[in-house]
Amino acid sequence: MAKTNTLAKTLDLPARLTDTALARLAAQSPAAAYVRTMTTDSGRRTMAAAIATAADVLAPGSVPPATGKGRGGNAPERFAAACGLPWHQLTVARLGELRAELLRAKFAPATVNKVLAAVRGVLDQAWRQGLVDVETLERAKDSMGAVKASTAVRGRHLSRMELARILAACAKDRTLGGARDGAAIALLAIGLRRAEVASVRLEDYERATGRLLVRGKGNKERVVFLTNGSRDAVEAWLECRGNAAGGLLSQVNRHGRIMGSGVTAQAVYSALQRRAVSVGVPCTPHDLRRTFAGEALTAGVDVATVQAIMGHSSPATTARYDRRPEETRRRAMEAVPIPYTRA
Repeated sequence: MAKTNTLAKTLDLPARLTDTALARLAAQSPAAAYVRTMTTDSGRRTMAAAIATAADVLAPGSVPPATGKGRGGNAPERFAAACGLPWHQLTVARLGELRAELLRAKFAPATVNKVLAAVRGVLDQAWRQGLVDVETLERAKDSMGAVKASTAVRGRHLSRMELARILAACAKDRTLGGARDGAAIALLAIGLRRAEVASVRLEDYERATGRLLVRGKGNKERVVFLTNGSRDAVEAWLECRGNAAGGLLSQVNRHGRIMGSGVTAQAVYSALQRRAVSVGVPCTPHDLRRTFAGEALTAGVDVATVQAIMGHSSPATTARYDRRPEETRRRAMEAVPIPYTRA
């Protein structure tokens, strides 16, 4: 395991996978070369975790068991161990077993597909490095077909009252932190991902029109508009923040002072958790995102428009957030009485 320990020391996980660290690893491992192609820190962490999962299944005992979470976890050690795996030497037969073993281990279909996509990416890098031939590459990728499954979107839908309570908690806090958190949560409430909220810059926002440029997954850009409450929350924060260039949101220290512009996705998550817990409303950033999509579809906005606002690559993804089919099914089932009488 000496090689594993050496590799682990070159990583900066889970806070960030730096390009410098990955560049050093990429010279030794196609797994690191693949992760280096990810354009966001969250994407790098996600694929690094998926590769570690795949290594654990393909070569039991090759990576240490996962312990802890976040900064207290052993993600660096697990990914470094996975980088030490000779991916180019894995047989097509063994790779073909990966999909079945993941399903037998009760991983969700989405997780299985993520792990398989990560392995296919590693094999592509191995081919680019001349470690496997194209025929072997195609046969290996063909043996790892995606899992077809339709699952309900996880999480919960917030009522308007619950969202109002969270935002009210921010408005009642007259500190800079309260104003900043209100703006962050308002952006989550219009369907932005937490990483997108963290990456918004002041110059992306046109105050006169409410137009906001959002950079999503894969550096894809889309335009949304801040209106009514979301615009009010952002404007309230900007009155405190000022017009200096940089990130729209800013760090605020414990003394209530702005400490430069820019926040992390984790800071956005923590802000929501702090305010939600204070009013007894359990939720995550994605709950606010799915709430927006569900409310928009229920209000009669067409799927294509909601898809564009949410930044989904497929309308099928947007349709999963539609609550109307569930309500239709509920009413249909209420129309059929079941003749049971409790004794």
